[in-house]
Amino acid sequence: MDPIEKRELKRKAWLRLAAQRRRAGFLRGRVVAVSMICFAVLWTAVFLQMETGNDPVLASKPKRVVARVEPNRRREPEVTVKTPAEVEAAEAPVEEVTPEAEVAETEAPVEEVAPEVEAVEPEVEEVAPEAEFVEEPLVTSQS
Repeated sequence: MDPIEKRELKRKAWLRLAAQRRRAGFLRGRVVAVSMICFAVLWTAVFLQMETGNDPVLASKPKRVVARVEPNRRREPEVTVKTPAEVEAAEAPVEEVTPEAEVAETEAPVEEVAPEVEAVEPEVEEVAPEAEFVEEPLVTSQS
């Protein structure tokens, strides 16, 4: 190979390397520009959200209310029918019970009485109100 051909091959190799470096530089520049634009857009969205007062970190948590209600079941009022003997017993004066009378009552045969069914009220879980935030002055080493 003569020196002129050798120089021509070196020049072509150098041009290929320069073109490759140029393409890599353009690609790197585009990546940096796109990442900076995305960064700026995201931070702008965060600042706008905070400016409008919709900061999710400072928002109060929703209060939970738990209610147990059976669907499709009507609640009917309870009607109790008392016999005349029960009415008289309720109106009779209350007697003091001595310990001996209690023992005698416990030894007597016990009649089975059906327990009264009470209406179930929905349970509501109360949440304590949050304490108010009091802003204190900022103290630094230079003040």
